Amino acid sequence: MRTPVTKPAAVSALAAAEDRENERAAFWALVPAPARIVVMMVARLPRERATDPLAAFTRAERHHIAMALEMVTAHLHVAAQCMRDTTPVTHVLLH
Repeated sequence: MRTPVTKPAAVSALAAAEDRENERAAFWALVPAPARIVVMMVARLPRERATDPLAAFTRAERHHIAMALEMVTAHLHVAAQCMRDTTPVTHVLLH
């Protein structure tokens, strides 16, 4: 049986953790659906889970999604570098 948290510092820490989780959930809801679908597919989760609220995911699922996001971010960074125009451009400044 768990003992209740009664010390003010512990109660404060729990409240702060809950606030951070609520912020994460709010930001997750703001991520566009297509982006969430992509990350679900990369994480090998059903694409329908993209509409789930953050609280619906287990810790293991969240870890798996976070790792998929890291991988996608790295690949997209490389793709962005490939798309940059490397041709030198000459600018003529007119006075």
